[in-house]
Amino acid sequence: MAQRSVQQSCLSCKFFRPTDVLHGKCRVDKETLGPGDYPVKRHGDICPSWQDTGQQYYIRCGWVKGLQMKAEEESGQ
Repeated sequence: MAQRSVQQSCLSCKFFRPTDVLHGKCRVDKETLGPGDYPVKRHGDICPSWQDTGQQYYIRCGWVKGLQMKAEEESGQ
């Protein structure tokens, strides 16, 4: 079985939590920062603290696609 090639972007990092179609919050320093202080990152950003999120990446991609489809439906009406 072939190994998948993982792009090291925030969307595929275990510390990243998407908040909308374009952005999310990086929780790599959650021990020192409060929930309101997490830095905002774009889905495609890259940092040295990246760690693979595994299957969660595909769930996040589906969630983002769903938000995009919903926004397109609302703007088309």
